Amino acid sequence: MSNSNVTHGYNEGYGNINNFKSLLEEKGFVVQEGLLRYEDILKLCSLGIIEDCFGNHAGAPYALYLLPPAPNQNPSKGQRPPKGYDPQNPDNYPANIAYLSPGANFKLRPDEAIVLVGKTPPPAYYFSFRSYISFVQNEPEKDYSDYLTVGNEEIGEYHRLLNSLGDQVNNFNIWTEHTQKGTLGNPYSSSTVIITTADRKINEQMRETLEAAGFSPDIMNNDNIPIGMVNMGLEKGRDHFMFAMRAIVFHDPAVGKEYLTNLKDYVKVFRISPKTPVTHLSPWPITTLKRRETYTTEFEVLPHARNELTHLRNEIIKKYGSTDYDHTDLKTDIWIVDGYTATVMDVDTVGDNRDASYFRSETFQLTSDDDFIILYGVNHEQTGKAVINNASFYGEEHLNGVAVAQLSVEFKNSASDLFPQGYENEKYYYVSKMSRKNDGKSVPIPYSTGNPDGKAYGVDNYNDAFIGFRLYVDKEALVGPAHLDVIWDRALLFTKKKESSRGTRKGKSHRKDLADNISIKISNKEIRL
Repeated sequence: MSNSNVTHGYNEGYGNINNFKSLLEEKGFVVQEGLLRYEDILKLCSLGIIEDCFGNHAGAPYALYLLPPAPNQNPSKGQRPPKGYDPQNPDNYPANIAYLSPGANFKLRPDEAIVLVGKTPPPAYYFSFRSYISFVQNEPEKDYSDYLTVGNEEIGEYHRLLNSLGDQVNNFNIWTEHTQKGTLGNPYSSSTVIITTADRKINEQMRETLEAAGFSPDIMNNDNIPIGMVNMGLEKGRDHFMFAMRAIVFHDPAVGKEYLTNLKDYVKVFRISPKTPVTHLSPWPITTLKRRETYTTEFEVLPHARNELTHLRNEIIKKYGSTDYDHTDLKTDIWIVDGYTATVMDVDTVGDNRDASYFRSETFQLTSDDDFIILYGVNHEQTGKAVINNASFYGEEHLNGVAVAQLSVEFKNSASDLFPQGYENEKYYYVSKMSRKNDGKSVPIPYSTGNPDGKAYGVDNYNDAFIGFRLYVDKEALVGPAHLDVIWDRALLFTKKKESSRGTRKGKSHRKDLADNISIKISNKEIRL
C-alpha cells in the first residue's frame, strides 16, 4: 500500500485513494490533502492560543479538519501555500483567519468539495461528524463586546458563530462498510466516505469519481452546506467554516487513544477545487431537520415525578446536609439552541450538536475545599429519552469543562438508598456528587492554579462556575430529545458555613440590587452561548 493510502487495515476493496485523486485531476480539479487532527482544547486554552474552550464536553475528544488554502488564496500564519501559489499575484484572495490551529477555520468557494475517506472511530457510546459555520463578518455599528472577535483590516473583522449546519452524521445513521446504506450493523472501525459540498452537481461529480475509483456508493455520506444560510466565497468578509468529529467515551480507552493519536493513518481528507470556477450552481436546499418531539414524554413515563423529585431532594439534604452547611438549589435552564436558530439570530452556540440537548445551572462559586455539589434527577437513558446523558463542571470565564459526572450507565441504582426499599421507580433516578475531595465516592473537581496539565484543566475557588447537562440521542427520534419532552436535571450546592460570612451561590447573600446585576450578566452570557 502506498504512503498516500489509509493504513491500519483500511479496506482496499472499497476504493483506491490514488485512483480517486488521479481521476479528479484528469477532470480539471485541484486536489490538496488536509488533515483530520485531534485538538486538545484545554491545552490550547492553557497556552493562551485560544480564549475559551468552546464549552468542551469534559472527557470527550474533538478532531477538526485542518485544510490548506484554496488555489490563489494567501496562506495564513502557520500554513503552507496552496498548489500553484504565486505570492506576487495581486489578485490573490486574502488569507483565512488564523485561530485555534492553522487551517481549522477556512473559507470555501461554493463549487468546492471536501472529501473524507477512511475508518470510523472504534466502539464508543457515540460519535459524529458535522460541518459548522465558525466566523462571520462583523456588522456595521454593532456592539461585539460579548462576542469572541478576530481579524484585521487586511483580512476583515469577524466574530465567532460556531453553529451547526444541519443534523449530524453519527453512529446511528452513517453509511459504512458494515452498515451499507445506513442499515443496522456495527458502524465502528468501518470504511466510510463523507462528502462536504454546497452544490448538488459538485456532489454528483465527487460520487461519480469515487465510484470510478472503486468506492461503493453504499458507504458514501453527504454533509451538505445549506448555501442560503451562509455567505460562501474567498473574498474579504465571507464566512469561515469548521468541520468537527467528536466521540463520547470509547469502550476501550486505549484503543480510542491509539485511533485519535494516529488519525492520519486512519483517515484522509482532501480539499477539491475546480481549476475553472463553476458559475452555474445547483445549491442544496435548506435541510429539513429531524424532529426532536416524539409521542412520549418523560412526564408520561414518570407521572409522579414531581413528588418523587421532591422526595429525592429532601433525602439528599438529610444525607448530605448538616448544621455546618448551607444548601442552595441551583436553577436549571436551556443552555444552547439549535444552529439554524442561532445563526439567524447572530448568536454563538460554541459548537452545538443536534444529537444533544443542552441544559445548564445558574452561575455559582465554590468558596472552600469543603464545598460540594449534588447532581440529581431523571436517568434519561432509563426513560428512553437518551442513549447516554451526563453532566460536566465548567469554569464560566473560559467555558472549560474540567470534570464529568458519571455516565447514565453508571447512574444505575445511585438513588436506590434514598427511596423506600423496593420502590419500583427508583431505577429512573440518579444522584451524583462532585467535590474537591477525591474520596472515591465523588467526582473530583480539579484546581486551575498549580494544575500540572495547564490552567484550563481546572477551576479555582471563588471563580464563577456552572454545571452543563447533556442528553444524547432520543432512542425513538434518533436526535437530541426535545427540551420540553424531558424533565430537567437539577443541582444542589452545599457550602461550608464560615464564622464571618456564609458562602453561597453568586448573588444569593448580596443585596437585591447586586443580585439583579448578576442575573443580567448571566442573561447576557446565555444569549452569547
